[in-house]
Amino acid sequence: MKNGFKTFAEVIAFAVMREEESHDVYQNLAAKTDDPFLYPLFQEFAREELKHKQKLLDLDTGGLNGLLEKIMEKQADLGLAQAFQRVTPSSDMAFQDALVFAMQREDKACQLYSFLAEISPDDDVSLLFSGLAREEARHQFRVEKTYKDLFGQ
Repeated sequence: MKNGFKTFAEVIAFAVMREEESHDVYQNLAAKTDDPFLYPLFQEFAREELKHKQKLLDLDTGGLNGLLEKIMEKQADLGLAQAFQRVTPSSDMAFQDALVFAMQREDKACQLYSFLAEISPDDDVSLLFSGLAREEARHQFRVEKTYKDLFGQ
């Protein structure tokens, strides 16, 4: 792989680092809030990021085949992440803003992995990034659906 990731292991390490960063963001937000709705929400998001990390760490050839199956599945997109102005996280943010922040963060991760899949000259690496993008898209959809169910937009 020229210009960028040299090995499959480097791709995994990069993706693991991104999932750890997301986990830390949500954990820090949870630790800074005393809101009875935001705390468990941020904890749930943090757990999801750890699940993504574990999937990456467990990845092998069989995992790539499973990833391919997931990539082929149609993923719904409510398009809410782009409909709102950027939300800056804070310990006292409203529940609604927390959901918007989360959907925008997941959308950003999806875009990053999609871009990396597109520019990767290695088919296996491109496949991995496509799978990661799809995982983030699924997570984004769950947050958007929750938002829509609660706030009707």
